[in-house]
Amino acid sequence: MKVIIQTILNVEGNRGFRNGEFYVRDSDFKKDSDFAVAVVAYEWIQQQWRDSGCRDMIIEKVTWNEVNDITQIVREIEPVLPEDNLPF
Repeated sequence: MKVIIQTILNVEGNRGFRNGEFYVRDSDFKKDSDFAVAVVAYEWIQQQWRDSGCRDMIIEKVTWNEVNDITQIVREIEPVLPEDNLPF
């Protein structure tokens, strides 16, 4: 499924709007469309954060296809870290 994601991010007081086209797996989209798009949006926002030099960033608004507001879902996503498999 192809969607258009729009973000409004505040990077240290500078607000910026970006949008882009992304593909979401059809099976994930059918299960929970908002969450599936939110995961893709979160990954894109993380890329924007890295591109900005990892500066403080506030997610102000995230929508997909201009009408579906997923801001709160994106804010609640936390990265899954691999388990620490140290031998000691």
